[in-house]
Amino acid sequence: MLLRALSTVLAVAALASGCSGDGGDADGATLAPSSFDEVVVAKLKEAGLEAEPAAGNLSVRAQQGPNWVDLDLRDAFARYGDDPGSRDEIVDGVVNDAKRQLDEGLSETSLEDVRADLVPLLKAPFELRTYGFEPASTPFPAGLSVTYAVDSGDAFTVVRPEDVKRWGTTTAEVDGIASDNLLRSTNRDQPLRCEPVGKRKLCGWASGDGYDATRMIVPELRAQIERVYGGRPAVYAVPMENVFVALPRSLLSRGLTEKALRLKVRGQFQTSDDPLSPALFVERDGELVTY
Repeated sequence: MLLRALSTVLAVAALASGCSGDGGDADGATLAPSSFDEVVVAKLKEAGLEAEPAAGNLSVRAQQGPNWVDLDLRDAFARYGDDPGSRDEIVDGVVNDAKRQLDEGLSETSLEDVRADLVPLLKAPFELRTYGFEPASTPFPAGLSVTYAVDSGDAFTVVRPEDVKRWGTTTAEVDGIASDNLLRSTNRDQPLRCEPVGKRKLCGWASGDGYDATRMIVPELRAQIERVYGGRPAVYAVPMENVFVALPRSLLSRGLTEKALRLKVRGQFQTSDDPLSPALFVERDGELVTY
């Protein structure tokens, strides 16, 4: 079913109790790759960062607020294998590099450097309050905001107003670039899904890639949905960050009451791990407004 909540269970193992201070375990053996990951995760946390093993061995994600970077530990592990006694020095170097990248953010980049990786993100005010800084943003109905980030695949960094100013551009231009990138990647990688629900058809996105709800802001993607509905206007909902769903507005006068729809959306919003908005949206004169 298209309306589904996606959650990630993040488990971080504790340091193996058999590790000794010289980089080996109790019987002198060097650390396995997975144990080396655990050492790095522990050191990152000591440095005040959030951290967890990433996909596969010798890959760790370091996070500071909404920003994160995936650390490839293969070179560090190879240096450790050559000289296990230098474990602490090697790990400290990894941690310092991660902190530097996260602290610098986008301060050393130009607009051309990041143009291809700019993405928009639809965010609720309660989420933005957790950032600890002001992101570059555009107001959106229902109290939401469109923010912007550079998503390079192995790092994610939220755009700040000072970045926009340094690039010599405007938030409106950043919005246009980011939205075009999302449209292009969606058409390439995440085609519109429509599923029958009784005699109705439910259309939208629930891919879990982090941009499902944000797709509602892109006019061309809303137009794809309305074409499926024979050109009829739609009503849209984004109860959680990983769900954007729509259905023909005409159904609200043919057996599906507005109250029932609102209750369904509110229920999804209230039970989600990543809630966004309980509001319903419609398009008016090319712009989204609350219904």
